[in-house]
Amino acid sequence: MHDTSTTANISASVFVRAARALRPHAPTWALGIEQHASIRALTKGSAVLAVTTPAVGPLAQGLARWAFLRRPLDPALTGHLAGLEDAHLPSRNLAAAMNGRLDAPEEAEAMNELLDAGEAAMTARHLLSRLHQPDQALGWLALGWDRLLRMGNADLPRSLLEATALGDDLAPLVARLRAEWAALYLDPADALPQVEQLDPDLFGPWRDYLLAELALRCGDTERATAGLTELWKTMAWHPQLTLKLHALLHPTLTTTSDFSDVAVLLYSWNKAELLSATLQAVAASDLRQARVFVLDNGSTDHMTEVIGQAKQLFPEGHFHSLTLPVNLGAPAARNWLLSLPEVRASRWAAFLDDDVELPGHWLVQLVSEAERAELEGNPVDVVGCRVTSARRPHTVQSADYHLLPPNDSVKTFVDFAEKIMVFDNASNDFDLGLFGYCRPATSVSGCCHLLSLAGVERCGTFDIRFSPTQFDDLERDIRLGVAGLNVHYAGNLTIRHIQHSSLAKAQSLQAVAHVFGNKIKLEGKYTMDEIRALSGRMLNRMNEDLSRKEDDLLAT
Repeated sequence: MHDTSTTANISASVFVRAARALRPHAPTWALGIEQHASIRALTKGSAVLAVTTPAVGPLAQGLARWAFLRRPLDPALTGHLAGLEDAHLPSRNLAAAMNGRLDAPEEAEAMNELLDAGEAAMTARHLLSRLHQPDQALGWLALGWDRLLRMGNADLPRSLLEATALGDDLAPLVARLRAEWAALYLDPADALPQVEQLDPDLFGPWRDYLLAELALRCGDTERATAGLTELWKTMAWHPQLTLKLHALLHPTLTTTSDFSDVAVLLYSWNKAELLSATLQAVAASDLRQARVFVLDNGSTDHMTEVIGQAKQLFPEGHFHSLTLPVNLGAPAARNWLLSLPEVRASRWAAFLDDDVELPGHWLVQLVSEAERAELEGNPVDVVGCRVTSARRPHTVQSADYHLLPPNDSVKTFVDFAEKIMVFDNASNDFDLGLFGYCRPATSVSGCCHLLSLAGVERCGTFDIRFSPTQFDDLERDIRLGVAGLNVHYAGNLTIRHIQHSSLAKAQSLQAVAHVFGNKIKLEGKYTMDEIRALSGRMLNRMNEDLSRKEDDLLAT
């Protein structure tokens, strides 16, 4: 560790005690703190609590610094750190130099529309002249940096950053943003030198975390584990860092199963080319004796030809296909596959979307996690994984989902008692590895997940009322939770999803109406008592799981 802050010398046990002192006041802390809105609220709230609860003080200081280093262009986080008298001095000085200069310029509304449209050339032309103005350059950069990174054009954010007139006092900020760009767009080995160049005193925690993550992506698990271990000693209050380090130190044993009791299930409608690439990835992965079942959900493109060619990729008798005359929607297609006698005779069914990129060990990882949970006395009926976008910069489309306690102050509908509020702690954040952990969850993405056929027998299949596809995965996971069955998130497995989720793609009025209609159906399926009980039980499980892993790390 290069961190010279005073908190670097405080033992990890002190930070663990501080986190546990905070949790009763922040019930969702264990769920994750990296969601932008969450880290804003928790940074402010922990500072207020520290006034009356001194044990929380070191945590509040560390969180304020981490939040600023993670999102230095957020005026609220920058202003908060700049105002902390006892904060880490180099970080506070940088925040103070930026404070008051991050406000959105007067023309922000028009520029926001341009940035949201994603027109790279037009954005560069209109933004470049504004970034040359020293008095407003930082405000314009803060307005556009995140969306510039997300456009998928590697040269655009880098060139505009270099053209921004920030002055020598903000040179460290430029280096920090350049390092972020490198981590998102370059190969890990090429990004490492740019991150290493950051001032270790100023950017210590963020720099050390990113170096460990890049080392992990380079295959250097030893360096990554050592780096995260040293970092955890000064950030043991961070729930996701705790979970990630614990997963690295306690890897899941690889299953010895031959997968003769596993069925891999896919369905598709008019996505012949995408399905072709997905089936090639499935065939190239470690399937052992698993059988693959593909359903053509009433396609009118050349799906028949694609499926016929794919059959040649699999051993004789291990690939099966069927064709429906019309598109039944996702829930019905899944149920049709689950109804096949060969599938019902299996122990596990692994569902895949038709547009995913898979690592070779994807099925091994899912089954191994299920077996591990069973050995630990917590058998699971659903196992899901981390799902990211397929192209750089990778964003986390799905991690682990949880239910927030019902809150009458949050409403999607007028005069309608809404009780199901999902906490998505990833929120399409950039994939910097902070969701690479394993733990219980209320729900996981249906893009790639493993289902127990015993759970299907007990709790049923997917509800066809949620066609064409919105909320069918979530509803079934909630149904399992209400029945006392378990869902597990295996974030140490990452798959790439080429298209966005059906919710993200809903843009037409009709599509949006489907989403809201299905949300109302979801609300109507469960009572307030059922949702309160499930939410409370899962919050307790998250806290127990986090506390156990903290104790494991302290004992190590």
